[in-house]
This record gives sequence, structure tokens and C-alpha cells, in this order.
Amino acid sequence: MPWDPQAEYLAGLVGAYDDPAASERFDRLVFSQGLSPNGGTVCAAYGLYGAGEGKLSPLFHYIEQVFPGSLPASAQQRGDCVAHSTRNACLGTLACEIAAGKPDEVTGLLEGAPQVSTKAREDGVLSTEAIYWWRGHGGDGWNCEHSAEVVMSESGLWLRQRYDDLGIDLTEYDGRLAGKWGSRKPPEEVEAVGQEHLVRTATRANTFAEVRDLIANGYAITSCGGESFSNRRDENGVSERTRGGWAHAMSYLAVDDRDEVKKLYGGQPLVLVQNSWGSGWIDGPRDVWGTSLKIPHGAFWARWSDLERRRAIAFSGVMGWPAQQLPDWTGGVL
Repeated sequence: MPWDPQAEYLAGLVGAYDDPAASERFDRLVFSQGLSPNGGTVCAAYGLYGAGEGKLSPLFHYIEQVFPGSLPASAQQRGDCVAHSTRNACLGTLACEIAAGKPDEVTGLLEGAPQVSTKAREDGVLSTEAIYWWRGHGGDGWNCEHSAEVVMSESGLWLRQRYDDLGIDLTEYDGRLAGKWGSRKPPEEVEAVGQEHLVRTATRANTFAEVRDLIANGYAITSCGGESFSNRRDENGVSERTRGGWAHAMSYLAVDDRDEVKKLYGGQPLVLVQNSWGSGWIDGPRDVWGTSLKIPHGAFWARWSDLERRRAIAFSGVMGWPAQQLPDWTGGVL
């Protein structure tokens, strides 16, 4: 019988949990880079505040431009939601960097989209397993801060491909392979590959303004919390919060702060939440209000008031947080 992630989380599976020690380590790591783990400080220092105010910022559109068909990728096969959410956020930031055409600040190289097979692209381009190997225990469940620390310092972005020298095939998501290491760290030769493509830095997004403006500048977000949502979207793709709760990680890939949309939802702005349960767990319209855009399969809009207690971390693929001049996202879709 297929593993049903929604049923498992409703039954009490803890896929995401708080870890104060990991939270402190994350803060120290960011501080050690001469940067701040506080999104408000980041936005003020780099002139990001207000970038998304009153606007629709559909970061997911850049993922679809650069890596078409990569969302929602395969559904979880175990409680590794934190790795999936981290991967989706890193994929979003990577896609925006490529779309912006901005040279790497350290190497000066202009990066293009990495080449992967069609199957690998449809399964999220980047591996979740190679992140989950570093969770530090043999069971399931993790936390967003430790996962962010891992991709910044131990095992960064692994493409979905074969690694013949290691005897590992990451082309297609495999929940069993995700458990290959955990209580034991991966061997040195695996760590060496993970060190090749580390994420440069990250910061917390504690308020709606921080979430809004970081996403508007191309920095996607992973989040951990206990909220659960309906498996039916309304006419605008919005899902209502439900009772029960999921100890679960999900990524944020867009914000809608337009006045016309907020009027429809009691003055609340919307955040697009990308789940990791495949496309079949939720149904209903995917049209983005007032445009011809459609949100990704498996995703839903949520009111900010339903998300504000979640812990959220935004990723940057380069050292620092420059305001990125992203190309016009509309592409004639309005």
C-alpha cells in the first residue's frame, strides 16, 4: 500500500520540530560570516525593504522558466519533509540567480542552468537525500535551522544524477536512500562532493514584511511549524487552515500583497506554500487572481495570519544579499 504522507502527519508523525541548540548554531554560523540571521537587519542593510509592497511576487515563475516541470517533484516516502522544503527553497533561489544573469560575487562566473536528465528535472533537479543524510540521527524528523546549517557548511546542493565514483544514483528520489546515513555521518568522500556546492548564507524571516521583500528579491524560504491546511483550494487557490495540525516543513515560493487580493481575504496578504506530498494530495483551482499564471501543482496560497507563527529561513546562493534586478516576470501573462 502506498505511503500516505497526509495521513501519517495527521496521525502524529513529527517531520519537523524545534531544536534550540540547532537554532543557536545556525545564528552563530551566519554571524561568523559577518552577516545577520535577522531578516529585518538584512533587509535594512541591503536596501530590500518595500520591494514587494503592494505587489504580486511569483518567485515560482522563475523556477518554471529555468527548470520547467520541476515542481512539485516526487511525494515524500518518509518523514523527510525538512530536506524537501530546504531543496525547494534552494531551487527557487538558484533559479532566480540564473534568471537574473548576475555573475557570482566570489568567482565572477556567470552561472547557467545545470544540465540534468528529464527525469531528474521532473524530480526537483536537486537531491533531498544528500541533505537528509546529515540530520544526525537514525529516525525521521528534523528542523529547519539544522538543515540550513548543513547546506551552508557540510553538504550543499547535489544534482539529481549518478555519482558512479561513490556508487550512488540520485537521479530519482528514493526514501530508502534518504536513510542511508543519519546516526552515522556520511564518509569523507561523500562529504567532499557535498562541499563543492555549498549555499553561501541564509537569514531568518520573522515578519511578513521580511518574507515579502526577501521573496520579491529572489530569496526563497523554507519553513517549519505545526499548522495544517485543507486539501481543497478555493476559487483563487487559497487553502483554509484546519484543525489537527502537521509537524511539517514546507517552502514559500511567492507572495501576493496586492490590495485587490487582500480585500478578498479580510485584509490579509497571501503566501504561496509549496508542499512535498506530490500533486494528488490537494485539488481545486490554481489560477493566480488577475493573471493567466497558475501556481504549481501541490501548492496553495495561505493567509499570512495562518503562517505567522512558523519559523522561516531564506537562502542566498551568493555571499551577501544584493538587491537583484529580476527580469519582468509577467512575460505577457497579465
